Amino acid sequence: MNRIWPRKLATPHVDVRIPLDAGLAVLRSTEALVSRELDGKEQTYRVSLPGYEMAIYESGGVVSSVWYNDPAGRLTAFGKHRKIKLYMERFTRTGSWQLRMDNGWMRYYFNDVDRLQLVYGVDMDVIRINSLESENAA
Repeated sequence: MNRIWPRKLATPHVDVRIPLDAGLAVLRSTEALVSRELDGKEQTYRVSLPGYEMAIYESGGVVSSVWYNDPAGRLTAFGKHRKIKLYMERFTRTGSWQLRMDNGWMRYYFNDVDRLQLVYGVDMDVIRINSLESENAA
């Protein structure tokens, strides 16, 4: 049922802007092997489990982004929309989300109050939550 109409997320929650050690502790709690990669200036830490994949991106000692390859809702357009809503709810503190760009491959949602961006990859059905904290500080 979760692949058609997800009611809740099965992936662990790693908030952005937390210390890297706290994010790594969440990844390690999955008991999967945590792999480390260098992606430009960002360190990336990934886990791959039978039910999902996820990664955290580090910048300046904190988690700057969280990436999810979550099959929840993947079988229907309604399920995908529901999954995006569940991830938005997970990361929302006080703000609200606005779709600002859709180029056919990626949908870019922004939450200015919480200083977050959610990018949804349409073809691969993946989600990345980015902190916009450093961009708003300028």
